[in-house]
Amino acid sequence: MSIKTLVISDIHGCYDEFNFLLHKTKYTPENDKLILLGDYIDRGQKSKQVVEQVINLQNEWGIVALKGNHDDMFVAAINNDSEELDAQWLNNGGFQTVES
Repeated sequence: MSIKTLVISDIHGCYDEFNFLLHKTKYTPENDKLILLGDYIDRGQKSKQVVEQVINLQNEWGIVALKGNHDDMFVAAINNDSEELDAQWLNNGGFQTVES
């Protein structure tokens, strides 16, 4: 049994590809350390599923999940009444996040 540290960034709503990567690397949460560097949302079609999975992995296995610039843009857009912020986020893949 090999114990690994996996560092992954820029998932961008690509739920199936993220899970394929975890499978391909034989990630086992009981033994391996998983560090996610953010950008869970935008562009891909399954941002909601990615976020739910990250939350579950963090709650169940204590993975490290950092916030990326796309995640930060999303939070800024929903917490601020600025149309400029909304447009910036939507133009950077936010439409796909809203759809999911």
